[in-house]
Amino acid sequence: MQKVFVAAGLAVAMASAAPAQADPQGADNDLAFIASLRQSGITFASEGQAIAAARAVCGLINNGEPALQVVRDLQSDNAALTLDGAAQFAVIAAHAYCPAQLQGPKS
Repeated sequence: MQKVFVAAGLAVAMASAAPAQADPQGADNDLAFIASLRQSGITFASEGQAIAAARAVCGLINNGEPALQVVRDLQSDNAALTLDGAAQFAVIAAHAYCPAQLQGPKS
């Protein structure tokens, strides 16, 4: 049951969060992303791999993959990530690299 709540929380966070005001491709953006991961307590072996994973998350989101599947993909590719950690990583990645996806549907 907890998995459903986490996934629902991720979908809400991605749909309702304020968009980040950053260049999705810039080096400063990469540094801010890494700092956000560290601040959240998410550990990683390589900054480059974390950045690549974050950009992959945005690729999945941009291709219409459901939020729950993005989280499951992250978790299956990173055994050390809990479901909560994977959801948190996905939200941080979206803020950093695909902020337009955080704006939600236009009315």
